[in-house]
Amino acid sequence: MTSKRPNVRIRKEELRQASKAIRSDLTPRQKSRWDTAILRHFINLPAYQNCHTLLTYASLPGEVDTFALMEEAWRAGKRVAVPYCVPGTRLMEFYLIQSPEELAPSAYGILEPDPARSQKLTDFSGSACVVPGLAFNCIGYRLGYGGGYYDRFLAGPYAGNPSIGLCYGVCMVKFLPIGTYDRPCDFLVTETGARIIRKKNICV
Repeated sequence: MTSKRPNVRIRKEELRQASKAIRSDLTPRQKSRWDTAILRHFINLPAYQNCHTLLTYASLPGEVDTFALMEEAWRAGKRVAVPYCVPGTRLMEFYLIQSPEELAPSAYGILEPDPARSQKLTDFSGSACVVPGLAFNCIGYRLGYGGGYYDRFLAGPYAGNPSIGLCYGVCMVKFLPIGTYDRPCDFLVTETGARIIRKKNICV
């Protein structure tokens, strides 16, 4: 008997396209207002307040603004590290930066640090990691871009440290296909507030 369950990869791709369309329809004013609200909720998280190093991606135009998070972290005396995707692998490394000016576009247009000029971060204790996603569900699972970089990082060198997903409320979904290697975030922040997903092994 043929299963009627849709292929997980196909369903994820459909959700990716839908989430991208939703974000592209946001007006600059609406996006700016939601970004400001997300920043406010984010900096009130104990997991952020108690960390000394913020790991965060450099946001693309349609994503929740993370450059404001970087600036806030520097003002608070925290270190900031940004991911670098190692060519030919599905692995990420994080490098400390002092300014967004130290970032340059990769082959995919993503702003990344220069490993030859930046200090590699190898000790993730005392860190909080901001995790990107096109969509999230209410239990912290995310729909990424399909590379698996963050799932490998969260399950590998970063295991046991807090991860924080950022998402606009309109990109929250009730049903999200979950794969074997998908890893949920410990916290989820939208423009309406912050939600604790898991408390085990994290400082809240």
